[in-house]
Amino acid sequence: MGISLSVTPCWCYGAETMDMHPDRPKAIWGFNGTERPGAVYLAATLAAHNQKGLPAFGIYGRDVQDMGDSNIPEDVKDKLLRFAKAGLAVAMMKGKSYLAIGSVSMGIGGSIVNPDFFQKYLGIRNEYVDSTEVLRRMKLGIYDQSEFERALQWTKEHCTEGADYNQDKNIKPRDEKDEDWEFVVKMTMIIRDLMVGNTKLADMGFQEEALGHNAIVSGFQGQRQWTDFLPNGDFSEAILNSSFD
Repeated sequence: MGISLSVTPCWCYGAETMDMHPDRPKAIWGFNGTERPGAVYLAATLAAHNQKGLPAFGIYGRDVQDMGDSNIPEDVKDKLLRFAKAGLAVAMMKGKSYLAIGSVSMGIGGSIVNPDFFQKYLGIRNEYVDSTEVLRRMKLGIYDQSEFERALQWTKEHCTEGADYNQDKNIKPRDEKDEDWEFVVKMTMIIRDLMVGNTKLADMGFQEEALGHNAIVSGFQGQRQWTDFLPNGDFSEAILNSSFD
């Protein structure tokens, strides 16, 4: 269970029925009815939460409804969905990891990983690997070869190569461009394996690598030490931050 929602049309012993889990996002919908209005339970139980130091969201409809009305008013729907989305985001992040691949990108303040923010505000732990881990796995073949072949074929079919506006002396020959495409496809697979693991790697004898870092989000340093020398992270970012993954 990630979040909890209490719904009641009447008074029903708030402190005895409320969710007491200290870390679970919780909300109370006090039904605005003509009989036994839930406003009493809502106010009393919110007060009980507050007294015990447990945050809770209060939901109350604008319009009065008949006791037997089972419809959910539009304003209540909006509040319920906003709570559910926010609460599920908290539940999904809690206990997961942020994986930093490399360090700070070009001294950009927004690229500095602040572990206090992740751990205290989001409930996410921080884990770190050096960028060379991507190269190690690539060189030693620590990735699913069959998946790579499928991914490369998909990339050739769906990722159109744009015009090369470099000066003639700086344009790479076709074979080097093809190698770059293979590189970024492998890089994408390896970053994903670093984040969430891959059971196929265990079958290949790489049990530790198969575990991943339990990461729900990750960052890749790239600029400039990596991208002055190797293909950049744009393809990996585009794929891993989209519904294609």
